[in-house]
Amino acid sequence: MNLLFTNIQGIFLLLDPKTIFNLVNGIALFAWVGLVLLPNPKLIQLYRVYLIGLFFGIAYSIFIAVGMSSAEGSFSSLDGVRSLFMNDYALLAGWIHYLAFDLFLGVWETNDAKESGIPKYLLIPCLIFTFYIGPFGYLLYIIIKKLKSRS
Repeated sequence: MNLLFTNIQGIFLLLDPKTIFNLVNGIALFAWVGLVLLPNPKLIQLYRVYLIGLFFGIAYSIFIAVGMSSAEGSFSSLDGVRSLFMNDYALLAGWIHYLAFDLFLGVWETNDAKESGIPKYLLIPCLIFTFYIGPFGYLLYIIIKKLKSRS
């Protein structure tokens, strides 16, 4: 297993962090467009397992291992976090974390909206905000869900 991780890590390290940043951003954007335009159960399951779980999970694990092994800083203070993210691989891992978590939240909102009978025209603004500013999009979705359940 260690040899496999070392080989995967080596492949990722051949790419410049800026190239990887552009790649993961493009994949996330493509996924969000699919989520907004084609929110079907098969697509949601593919996102949940393969895109978020495997792709983003593996990429995050690799870059957090590489970044944290060579970064200085900590999570115990704002200055420590700033120092930690001065390492491009740690910063990239943090960005992948944001992408994966927000997409996971968007997948959850889409699935929950279907189960709760929330129309797509009310879901789409939530997804857009979740894509750009995750916690606000989630808050908006929760408010809409609460208002819908009262009516």
